[in-house]
Amino acid sequence: MTILEMCRNKAFWIMDALRGGQVRKAYELIEKCDKGIWSEEQIDAYQKDAIANLLLHTKNTVNAYKSQHSFDLISWPVVKKMDLKDKLNDHLSSNYDKDDLIIMSTSGSTGTPFQSFQNAFKKRHVNAEVLYYNGLIDFKIGRRIIYFRSIVGEVTKSKFAQFAQNIRLIDCHDLGDNGIRKKLKEIRECSVNGGAMILSYASTLDAFRKYFQKYGYKDAEGCKLYGIVSGSELLHDITRKTLEKAFGCNVVSRYANEENGFLGQDDIDNNVFIPNRADYYFEILKLTSDEPTEVGEVGRIVVTDLYNYAMPFVRYDTGDVGAWVETTHHGKKMMGIGNFGGRVVDMIFDTEGNQMSPHTITNSMWEFQGVRQFQFIQKKKREYVLKLNVDKDTFMQEDKIISILTQRLGNDAEIRIEYCDEIPVLASGKRRYIVNDMFK
Repeated sequence: MTILEMCRNKAFWIMDALRGGQVRKAYELIEKCDKGIWSEEQIDAYQKDAIANLLLHTKNTVNAYKSQHSFDLISWPVVKKMDLKDKLNDHLSSNYDKDDLIIMSTSGSTGTPFQSFQNAFKKRHVNAEVLYYNGLIDFKIGRRIIYFRSIVGEVTKSKFAQFAQNIRLIDCHDLGDNGIRKKLKEIRECSVNGGAMILSYASTLDAFRKYFQKYGYKDAEGCKLYGIVSGSELLHDITRKTLEKAFGCNVVSRYANEENGFLGQDDIDNNVFIPNRADYYFEILKLTSDEPTEVGEVGRIVVTDLYNYAMPFVRYDTGDVGAWVETTHHGKKMMGIGNFGGRVVDMIFDTEGNQMSPHTITNSMWEFQGVRQFQFIQKKKREYVLKLNVDKDTFMQEDKIISILTQRLGNDAEIRIEYCDEIPVLASGKRRYIVNDMFK
């Protein structure tokens, strides 16, 4: 670490200590559950106690749950994103002033833009998750992070915030050969002192893989990376191996979302996520009912967030699918989440034929909270369809959506909006929200 990075590190932990050491305590809790310090019996007892406290609070302060009579978690209803979105105020705790809460907005990475809320104590737990899981690939607070995103106003940090957190935001909109070449130059420039870690969509990393397979690894020389973290979609094994060869560092896949936090990260087995049991209770339920699946059976991933008391996520259907599989973690046999495939995307192209990140579309949907669901389809080189599930009587932003998408796809893009009552899921339970029909 450089001197400036060490100063950032010291400043962060001093501030945490002045706040009562909440991040430190949450970090140590994750460590106990994840590193085998606690036995399975201790983890089970801890989760039961945390769930009991959460359910009592939720029943007493959240309108949507005041009719609940049982404190057995499995008797509580499974809720979906749409349930929370349509009746948001009924799912907020009366113990908190909404204006004091932290707003978490999602761009619709499962086809449903969504806005949720967190209390400060929950946010401290998310901060601890960031430090712990990034720390597994040698991150320490203060070190440089390169963050690949499709950048819109809602995710753009100020220059001061980027400096304070030592973050470099790089727009992943252009994934063509020239775009990748420019990004490699930026990586070299901002990793030269002290190294850096990359956080990226899996689809963006796959574009790097195609580039290296086409041109070789020479352009990766001088990029000093100590780790790469992939998220949002499934990380293909060939992409992982290619990037590890190109950059000489570990590449891991993470399971996380905006509304909750860091749900898990893979370890020995690729794309088998070790669940974060310190902060969440996990269930995998059948695709067609709320019954638990058998080991190896693909089902819906349902989480209960143990620390969001402002907007309790009790038995929350994440919209992702996976299966319980046996794996090894810190030398112990345990159950991980494998066969993951909740967020299915195709690659898309602008009107000039340049490959684009699919998140160019999803992050363009940040501000349109009136959209219940969407599906974006590329029909031909310049022909696109956006399917929207909205209240057609009150939704007045069609022209604005078309304008934003035209700026990103090309001025000659032909974009047609179609309204529907539901975006259907596949038989697997997955919902395709970015589709390319151009090659059919």
